[in-house]
Amino acid sequence: MFRNSFQHGFVSVFTSGGSKPLAIWDVHTKNGHCRRLTDEDLRSLTFELVGVNVATTYMVAPCNPCPSLAIKLPFLVMHVKNLRKFFSFEVQVLDDRQSLRRFRFSNFQSGTRVDIFSSSIPLSLSPNWNEIQLNLVDFTRRAYGTNYVETVRIQVHANVRIKRIYFCDRLYKIEEQPSEFRLFPPVRPCRIAEMRAAAKHHKHPDEPIEMVRPPTPVQEVIDSNQEEAPAETICASTNVENPAATVPTETVNEVVQSVVHFEETEDEKMEQTADEPLEQPGQQDSERSQNLNDN
Repeated sequence: MFRNSFQHGFVSVFTSGGSKPLAIWDVHTKNGHCRRLTDEDLRSLTFELVGVNVATTYMVAPCNPCPSLAIKLPFLVMHVKNLRKFFSFEVQVLDDRQSLRRFRFSNFQSGTRVDIFSSSIPLSLSPNWNEIQLNLVDFTRRAYGTNYVETVRIQVHANVRIKRIYFCDRLYKIEEQPSEFRLFPPVRPCRIAEMRAAAKHHKHPDEPIEMVRPPTPVQEVIDSNQEEAPAETICASTNVENPAATVPTETVNEVVQSVVHFEETEDEKMEQTADEPLEQPGQQDSERSQNLNDN
């Protein structure tokens, strides 16, 4: 299946996400079920395979009629969840003697048994999610004394919950793995929560801020229609003994108002005299003679 494809880095054979997670898999269930659901720990889609009998409920890749996966990468990685039930899976490989060797891993066996074409190896799983890493080259060399060539078939039995199955050329650190190949993807902080926290922190600071109230400006009530008082009049009202001391504001205002009132009365007199017509000298003599005659 993958013989003519470029195999470097990571080759994924199963992922619980996507539109067709079982594209290259065949599923057989008897007294059991297989379904895709959202896991409460990962908060992502996972594939669950559960059955009463481990041997009769399983999924196998590749699907018929393809005979082999033909994956040459030596490391097999599986992300599975321990459901606290019996679970097993098998990996069939091809060595340099052109012989098919099968490795069976299960959590209900306590001893290792090596036969001519198959080996049974116990598997210990921790609670919740596990990342199983298998070095197929090392297993083939230790069990049969031959060299690993390629992986032919993978068969996963009940009871388990799977997120991803992939092959890689070496064991990568978590920082080197892509985000989609990690068991727990990096947590992305919620932008809305950050904004709310920032607003709350800005609204209620940890340390109180001292606010200095500016002084209230003194508003001088001066009528815009009034003219400014002469400098000589204001200087005359200052104290001679203490030149620095000035007359109160009320006194200055009274002086200014008196001066302005005086100037307005002089202007009114001038306006009245200007409005009256000038008397001619001949007219004054005629009025005087008329008054004498009347007397």
